[in-house]
Amino acid sequence: MAEKKIRVFYRAAGHVPLWKVMEEGGFLEKHGVKVELGSREDLREKALEELRAGELDIISGNHHNLYAPCALRGEPFVYLAQTNNVWKENWLVARDGISGIRDLKGKRVAMDDFHSHTGLNVWLYLRLHGLEEGRDVELVNGEKKGLDRARKVMAGEHDATFVRPVERLRAQAIGANVIEVSSMPMIEGVTITTTTTYVNRHEDEVRRLLLALVDAIHFFKTRRRDTLDILNRSCRDVLKFQSAQEEAVFYDHEVVSLERKPYPTMEAIQNVFALAARENPEMQAFNPLVLWDLHYIREIDDTGYIDRLYAQSQTSSERSYGNEKLRKTQ
Repeated sequence: MAEKKIRVFYRAAGHVPLWKVMEEGGFLEKHGVKVELGSREDLREKALEELRAGELDIISGNHHNLYAPCALRGEPFVYLAQTNNVWKENWLVARDGISGIRDLKGKRVAMDDFHSHTGLNVWLYLRLHGLEEGRDVELVNGEKKGLDRARKVMAGEHDATFVRPVERLRAQAIGANVIEVSSMPMIEGVTITTTTTYVNRHEDEVRRLLLALVDAIHFFKTRRRDTLDILNRSCRDVLKFQSAQEEAVFYDHEVVSLERKPYPTMEAIQNVFALAARENPEMQAFNPLVLWDLHYIREIDDTGYIDRLYAQSQTSSERSYGNEKLRKTQ
């Protein structure tokens, strides 16, 4: 099988583990794909310009900022697959006296950047819980790192902030009051983002990459020890894990939110589009489904390929359990 090269750039460090599982699990090689993986963290507009110019092939991410150029200028951006549909920053670091979302009314809540995906998530989450920014709650730009924002909460500069699971561990370690709150549907994690121009010229590469993605998700969800080994070898530095516990917490939360079949949910699309429409109210009437082309994933799904992967895993698991039980009775 001739190997096809694809230039992929990720928008957040949390995407790297799945791409490394694709590589080190042998799934890119299995499907005849070679990925040149690079970073465009904190470079949202640069990634957009490079994709537009054909200087890269796939972005892992750019979840909310492509709706406006598509809706308002007809640009050919497209999303092909979605691995996570749940917001994971659902740990509330709060001052004493705050026990949940209802207690944030009239309070000052910090986020990393109001116009970023993470900041807009906080705006939407509070809005969905009846707290309007500017009326019921004050949202302020804070530090990028969740632990730094947590320290500011503890110092009384903010009343609360939201953090992810690993940051929750770090916040608890310094004595912060941390409360788990409900999540919400949201497009997050690895989104296969490109243009229809690229897809039309490289359908074979797209199909191969999506097969590798499906295999990597299956490996991630069913082979914990092997996945943690890959994370330990290849992701500790980029994710800045400080302990094996942090690595395990990251994995345990990620594995739950990964979709076996990488389709977006309607609720997640609706919510991410709400972020885009807040930034560009003139496109409120645009149908966000225009950006999603899921027929390549559907082709794979219709063959039964994904279902067979998990059926085989179940059979292997049952066989291992049976062998272990037999050994204990001998």
